[in-house]
Amino acid sequence: MNGFPATLQSAFDEYLTALKRGVDGLTTSEVYSQPSPQSNHIGWLVWHMARVEDRWVNRILLSTAEEWNAGGWDKRFGMDPESNGAGQSIEEVKSMPQIPVPDLLEYFDAVRARTNAYLDKLTDGELEREYQHPRFGVVTGSWIVGHIIVEESQHTGQVAFIRGMTHGFGK
Repeated sequence: MNGFPATLQSAFDEYLTALKRGVDGLTTSEVYSQPSPQSNHIGWLVWHMARVEDRWVNRILLSTAEEWNAGGWDKRFGMDPESNGAGQSIEEVKSMPQIPVPDLLEYFDAVRARTNAYLDKLTDGELEREYQHPRFGVVTGSWIVGHIIVEESQHTGQVAFIRGMTHGFGK
Protein backbone atom coordinates (compact mmCIF):
# COMPACT_ATOMS: atom_id res chain seq x y z
CA MET A 1 0.00 0.00 0.00
CA ASN A 2 3.04 2.26 -0.24
CA GLY A 3 2.68 4.23 2.97
CA PHE A 4 -1.07 4.71 2.72
CA PRO A 5 -1.70 3.37 6.26
CA ALA A 6 0.89 5.84 7.57
CA THR A 7 -0.94 8.68 5.83
CA LEU A 8 -4.23 7.62 7.39
CA GLN A 9 -2.58 7.23 10.79
CA SER A 10 -1.19 10.74 10.47
CA ALA A 11 -4.64 12.16 9.71
CA PHE A 12 -6.24 10.33 12.66
CA ASP A 13 -3.42 11.45 14.98
CA GLU A 14 -3.63 15.05 13.78
CA TYR A 15 -7.28 15.58 14.62
CA LEU A 16 -7.01 13.85 18.01
CA THR A 17 -3.98 15.97 18.91
CA ALA A 18 -5.85 19.13 17.84
CA LEU A 19 -8.87 18.06 19.87
CA LYS A 20 -6.78 17.49 22.99
CA ARG A 21 -5.17 20.89 22.51
CA GLY A 22 -8.64 22.39 22.10
CA VAL A 23 -9.90 21.13 25.46
CA ASP A 24 -6.69 21.67 27.41
CA GLY A 25 -7.17 24.03 30.35
CA LEU A 26 -10.93 24.42 30.00
CA THR A 27 -13.10 24.50 33.09
CA THR A 28 -16.12 22.23 33.47
CA SER A 29 -18.30 25.27 32.92
CA GLU A 30 -16.52 26.06 29.65
CA VAL A 31 -16.72 22.45 28.46
CA TYR A 32 -20.48 22.25 29.06
CA SER A 33 -21.42 25.79 28.06
CA GLN A 34 -23.53 26.07 24.92
CA PRO A 35 -22.77 29.06 22.67
CA SER A 36 -26.51 29.25 21.89
CA PRO A 37 -29.57 27.37 23.15
CA GLN A 38 -29.58 25.16 20.03
CA SER A 39 -25.83 24.39 19.97
CA ASN A 40 -23.77 21.42 21.07
CA HIS A 41 -21.29 21.93 23.87
CA ILE A 42 -17.67 20.81 23.83
CA GLY A 43 -18.29 17.89 26.18
CA TRP A 44 -20.95 16.50 23.85
CA LEU A 45 -18.69 17.01 20.82
CA VAL A 46 -15.77 15.14 22.41
CA TRP A 47 -18.05 12.27 23.43
CA HIS A 48 -19.72 12.16 20.00
CA MET A 49 -16.37 12.17 18.19
CA ALA A 50 -15.16 9.18 20.19
CA ARG A 51 -18.48 7.41 19.60
CA VAL A 52 -18.33 8.09 15.84
CA GLU A 53 -14.84 6.61 15.51
CA ASP A 54 -15.76 3.72 17.80
CA ARG A 55 -18.93 2.80 15.90
CA TRP A 56 -17.46 3.07 12.40
CA VAL A 57 -14.24 1.20 13.17
CA ASN A 58 -15.46 -1.43 15.59
CA ARG A 59 -19.08 -2.10 14.70
CA ILE A 60 -18.88 -1.55 10.95
CA LEU A 61 -15.31 -2.18 9.75
CA LEU A 62 -14.29 -4.86 12.25
CA SER A 63 -17.74 -6.30 13.07
CA THR A 64 -16.80 -6.39 16.77
CA ALA A 65 -18.27 -4.93 19.91
CA GLU A 66 -17.74 -1.21 20.28
CA GLU A 67 -15.29 -0.07 22.95
CA TRP A 68 -18.22 1.94 24.39
CA ASN A 69 -19.93 -1.28 25.47
CA ALA A 70 -17.04 -3.75 25.68
CA GLY A 71 -15.07 -1.39 27.92
CA GLY A 72 -18.10 -0.52 30.07
CA TRP A 73 -17.93 3.17 29.21
CA ASP A 74 -21.70 3.40 28.72
CA LYS A 75 -22.23 2.20 32.30
CA ARG A 76 -19.34 4.24 33.70
CA PHE A 77 -20.77 7.43 32.16
CA GLY A 78 -24.40 6.49 32.89
CA MET A 79 -25.42 6.86 29.25
CA ASP A 80 -27.43 4.95 26.67
CA PRO A 81 -25.50 1.89 25.48
CA GLU A 82 -26.63 2.44 21.86
CA SER A 83 -26.41 6.21 21.53
CA ASN A 84 -23.64 7.84 19.55
CA GLY A 85 -25.19 11.30 19.27
CA ALA A 86 -26.51 11.03 15.73
CA GLY A 87 -30.01 12.47 15.59
CA GLN A 88 -30.07 13.55 19.21
CA SER A 89 -32.35 16.40 20.20
CA ILE A 90 -31.00 19.51 21.87
CA GLU A 91 -32.71 18.35 25.06
CA GLU A 92 -30.64 15.15 24.93
CA VAL A 93 -27.48 17.21 24.38
CA LYS A 94 -28.34 19.40 27.39
CA SER A 95 -29.07 16.38 29.59
CA MET A 96 -25.70 14.72 28.95
CA PRO A 97 -23.91 14.06 32.25
CA GLN A 98 -20.99 16.40 32.95
CA ILE A 99 -18.26 13.84 32.44
CA PRO A 100 -14.78 15.14 33.29
CA VAL A 101 -12.70 15.80 30.17
CA PRO A 102 -9.91 13.43 31.27
CA ASP A 103 -12.49 10.62 31.42
CA LEU A 104 -13.85 11.49 27.96
CA LEU A 105 -10.30 11.51 26.58
CA GLU A 106 -9.54 8.20 28.31
CA TYR A 107 -12.46 6.67 26.42
CA PHE A 108 -11.27 8.28 23.17
CA ASP A 109 -7.75 6.90 23.75
CA ALA A 110 -9.21 3.40 24.28
CA VAL A 111 -11.12 3.78 21.00
CA ARG A 112 -7.98 5.03 19.28
CA ALA A 113 -5.97 2.01 20.44
CA ARG A 114 -8.47 -0.20 18.63
CA THR A 115 -8.45 2.10 15.58
CA ASN A 116 -4.65 1.97 15.44
CA ALA A 117 -4.75 -1.84 15.52
CA TYR A 118 -7.14 -1.72 12.55
CA LEU A 119 -4.99 0.77 10.63
CA ASP A 120 -1.83 -1.27 11.31
CA LYS A 121 -3.33 -4.27 9.51
CA LEU A 122 -5.23 -2.38 6.80
CA THR A 123 -5.07 -3.87 3.31
CA ASP A 124 -6.25 -2.70 -0.09
CA GLY A 125 -8.89 -5.43 0.02
CA GLU A 126 -10.35 -4.05 3.25
CA LEU A 127 -10.50 -0.57 1.77
CA GLU A 128 -12.33 -1.93 -1.29
CA ARG A 129 -14.73 -4.11 0.74
CA GLU A 130 -18.37 -2.99 0.65
CA TYR A 131 -20.50 -2.47 3.73
CA GLN A 132 -24.22 -1.88 4.04
CA HIS A 133 -25.07 1.14 6.17
CA PRO A 134 -28.66 2.02 7.13
CA ARG A 135 -28.25 5.73 6.42
CA PHE A 136 -25.65 5.83 3.64
CA GLY A 137 -26.44 2.62 1.76
CA VAL A 138 -23.54 0.64 0.30
CA VAL A 139 -20.18 2.20 1.15
CA THR A 140 -16.59 0.99 0.91
CA GLY A 141 -13.97 0.76 3.62
CA SER A 142 -12.15 3.58 1.87
CA TRP A 143 -15.24 5.78 2.03
CA ILE A 144 -15.71 4.99 5.74
CA VAL A 145 -12.12 5.89 6.66
CA GLY A 146 -12.36 9.12 4.67
CA HIS A 147 -15.72 9.93 6.23
CA ILE A 148 -14.33 9.48 9.74
CA ILE A 149 -11.44 11.85 9.01
CA VAL A 150 -13.72 14.51 7.49
CA GLU A 151 -16.40 14.32 10.21
CA GLU A 152 -13.88 14.31 13.04
CA SER A 153 -11.99 17.24 11.52
CA GLN A 154 -15.21 19.23 11.26
CA HIS A 155 -16.05 18.53 14.91
CA THR A 156 -12.50 19.43 15.97
CA GLY A 157 -13.05 22.80 14.27
CA GLN A 158 -16.32 23.22 16.17
CA VAL A 159 -14.51 22.56 19.44
CA ALA A 160 -11.86 25.17 18.54
CA PHE A 161 -14.56 27.69 17.61
CA ILE A 162 -16.50 27.20 20.86
CA ARG A 163 -13.25 27.34 22.84
CA GLY A 164 -12.40 30.65 21.20
CA MET A 165 -15.83 32.03 22.09
CA THR A 166 -15.81 30.90 25.73
CA HIS A 167 -12.15 30.79 26.70
CA GLY A 168 -10.05 32.45 24.03
CA PHE A 169 -6.84 31.08 22.60
CA GLY A 170 -3.38 31.17 24.10
CA LYS A 171 -4.75 31.16 27.63
